[in-house]
Amino acid sequence: MSDIEVKPNVPLYYTVQNYILDLINENKLKEGDLIPTEMELSNMFHISRPTVRQGLNILVSKGYLRRIKGKGTFVTKPKILQENTRFLESYNTEMQKKGLIAKTKVLEISIKICPDYMIDKLGVCEGEKIIKLTRLRYAYGGNSTEDNKPIILTTVYIPYQKFPNLFLYDFEQRSLYEVFEENHISIKKAVREIEAKLSNREISKLLEISEGSPIHFLSSYGYLEDGSVIEYSESIYPGERNKFIVEISR
Repeated sequence: MSDIEVKPNVPLYYTVQNYILDLINENKLKEGDLIPTEMELSNMFHISRPTVRQGLNILVSKGYLRRIKGKGTFVTKPKILQENTRFLESYNTEMQKKGLIAKTKVLEISIKICPDYMIDKLGVCEGEKIIKLTRLRYAYGGNSTEDNKPIILTTVYIPYQKFPNLFLYDFEQRSLYEVFEENHISIKKAVREIEAKLSNREISKLLEISEGSPIHFLSSYGYLEDGSVIEYSESIYPGERNKFIVEISR
């Protein structure tokens, strides 16, 4: 590789960082590609290896690079920061705020007799009907066809009596929370619990990850003003594509 001119008044580690980031943004380096070694970058920029490492460490911390011991440093896709542990808003709205394009694929929407294990979760009586809605959620950067893998598999259960007209809506185009609001159903509180698990064969196939991969399992209850449950959901996030933020104030 040829030498790269270092601009004056720019921190050397920042120059290395921007060089690699530009290659990624221009698709000259793609997900899974091996980047130049620290020695190669050191020779290109005529700077020390510790300085090169400082620049690469920043990209590793931001999720653009991943180090594999004995093999090198590879390009990876930054994880999507999920903020539904902080805010009560629709998935589409959250992705829009991040400058991403949201897409949804409905896998199932059906009416079922509430199973025994779900009765207490939804606060319904034995034999009552519920609606089950399972979706795969995607988030596109808008300029790549290589990152179009699901980032969430989510299943929501809703007491049928609370919203019998749910089937009138196309949830590949519409947000559930937006449809709730249109029908004057206002979720006042949500309680969410996150667990770390490993994916099984079925989940791995749907999320396009290896079996046994780390996943975030998030269960959520949505409550109405009167304290009753309007929805209970179970969402699965591939660990390699997502991270969460939890904000605590005092």
